[in-house]
Amino acid sequence: MNSIIASEIVKKYRTSFSLKRLFGKREIVQENLALDGLSFSVNSGEIYGILGPNGAGKTTMIKVLATILLPDAGNLEILGYELPKHESKVKEKIGLALGEYERTFQWRITGRQNLQFFASLFGVPGEITKDKIDETLALVGLQDKADKMFMEYSTGMKHRLAIARALLNDPELLLFDEPTAGLDAKTSREVGNMVRKLTKKGKTIVYTTHRLEEAGNLCDRILILDKGKKIAEESPGNLKKLAMETAILQLDLNQVDDEIISEIRKIEGVKEVYATAPNTLRIQCDAINGAVYPILDSIRSKDIRINQINSLTPSVEDVFLKLTGGKA
Repeated sequence: MNSIIASEIVKKYRTSFSLKRLFGKREIVQENLALDGLSFSVNSGEIYGILGPNGAGKTTMIKVLATILLPDAGNLEILGYELPKHESKVKEKIGLALGEYERTFQWRITGRQNLQFFASLFGVPGEITKDKIDETLALVGLQDKADKMFMEYSTGMKHRLAIARALLNDPELLLFDEPTAGLDAKTSREVGNMVRKLTKKGKTIVYTTHRLEEAGNLCDRILILDKGKKIAEESPGNLKKLAMETAILQLDLNQVDDEIISEIRKIEGVKEVYATAPNTLRIQCDAINGAVYPILDSIRSKDIRINQINSLTPSVEDVFLKLTGGKA
């Protein structure tokens, strides 16, 4: 069963400016496509990841799913309801945690008081409000911090409170936009564990992230966007298979500079070269057997010592860079 069916979704941002004062011309209107004929579906009970470079359309898509923005064209069905026809029904059944959460909380009241305010706003019945708030605080690990002022919360605690707020109306569908942005690795793992717990409770989750490894470890399927268009929609395992024709060569050298990177990029069969550490190069090749010797010859010709060579299995990050032309 599908929780979301999106077909040929288009969203345009329009900006206008006038040159009349300078040139006596009329107002000029520019249109930029944020979503360009985007189609995808989300299965009930899955964690569906959306990845893409900055400006790819991830947040715009989340806002369309949350009914904050209306698409300019296309068809969208959420939890069996057609949008925008049944917008109010959809709002009752979704929870939203946007990356801009800090501006929507009151800083001079406690975390619990913030949740009490939003519970009344969401129409949570008064007789169950306390129990619902206690339940969500426990789920996100804030029960012992609930009565601290929001302004005293760490970044990780603020993220957790945003997730708790999204759960107040017991939604079927949760929309998370960059829930681990700005968090350290430990706190990000904790957020990921919370998300997994939610799917065990039957929730469906749409999850945007700029962390490629996070998406590969957490999501059941991943949609890769670039300039508002779908580049791929697969499981992490299948996305890796898409990159299998591209072998990954990792070289540990005694030095790396822009000149040798530029030289390697010119070699036939080399798709991308980038440094993963001060003296470590990661090279994507069409066929490693055909490209490896010219690569090694080029490095040696610069009197650079090769300390170690490894052939690696493509990761979600590798296929992401391959599909989006190297733009992270």
